[in-house]
Amino acid sequence: MATKNSDADAKDIIADVKAGNIKPIYLLHGEEPYYIDLVSDFLENNIVADENKDFDFSVLYGGEIRMQDVLAAVSSYPMMSNYRLVVVREAQQLREKDYDLLQLYAKKYNPKAVLVICCKHKKLDPRKSYFKEVQKIGVVMESNKIYDNQVPTFIVNYVRERGKDIKDQAAQMLSTLVGPNLSLLATECDKLILALKGDEKMISEESVQKIVGMNREFNSYELLNAVAAKDVQKANTLALVVAGDKVELPPLVAVFFNFFQNLMVYFKYCRNMDDNSAADKMGIRPFFVRQYRDATTKYNGFQVLKVIGILREYDMKSKGVDIMPGTTNGQLLQEMIYKIMHCNGKNDPF
Repeated sequence: MATKNSDADAKDIIADVKAGNIKPIYLLHGEEPYYIDLVSDFLENNIVADENKDFDFSVLYGGEIRMQDVLAAVSSYPMMSNYRLVVVREAQQLREKDYDLLQLYAKKYNPKAVLVICCKHKKLDPRKSYFKEVQKIGVVMESNKIYDNQVPTFIVNYVRERGKDIKDQAAQMLSTLVGPNLSLLATECDKLILALKGDEKMISEESVQKIVGMNREFNSYELLNAVAAKDVQKANTLALVVAGDKVELPPLVAVFFNFFQNLMVYFKYCRNMDDNSAADKMGIRPFFVRQYRDATTKYNGFQVLKVIGILREYDMKSKGVDIMPGTTNGQLLQEMIYKIMHCNGKNDPF
């Protein structure tokens, strides 16, 4: 059988099994664990009935066994079911030479057994003999990571497959908040679907903001990262989420001020230093130096000085100085982020 790949092909595998076309080996591998879990969970829930699992179902873990153990388990015949099911999780921990034994099994497999091998976060070599032998009699699925710009489409499709819908802006907001972690996205989509009331079918931006954007500390940290990277779309989306969470602006301004003050120090003293020396000078851990180094490609020294001025302005405004009556901290935050993201300056004073 030809090698299958990601979303559409995971669904094809599931459809084949539902139609009774069950293969003796499923070799699931690749960098994206979501589709591997999707297929292996379906096989686990549909090949052997729950009441027969004690007799005809085994789970093995790659870090604890060798392929000889797998082949011993899969050589047994079922007692109460049509098939004996053996699932190998964390198969990426098996040695490469263990996989070579799979070639021998593929040539002479047990027709009453189904072997599912889950190799997450690792792409197997399609040139290997075992790979080609499994393709002849079973299914090989490579589960690839999706690109950031494909995440909103994943969200829309996931929700629609469950009989609901989501606004495009809401899907974009969810994509920004969660990122391309498909397993986490699926969990958050399930929460949003469960939160719909009665005959309600459409997930709105407000629902995403309320249900997914609840972790204020996490969102504030991500907002700083987006501003440091000058990611305008992500910064504006996170500013909207944080603003809707009854934000206390002075502590957030202090975090931003500390970052841009350190960035100014990096500009003035550390651009030609290694990470350890720069970390000593700035009083931070070496791990964080990279973010400042990357930020120097987004901001010049003059812009950093302007940002610090903006932060001082909004620190005062958050305390009631020179603002219109009724202005909320959330509105001030969105204004502040807009000004930071769009400040310009051609000259570098350092």
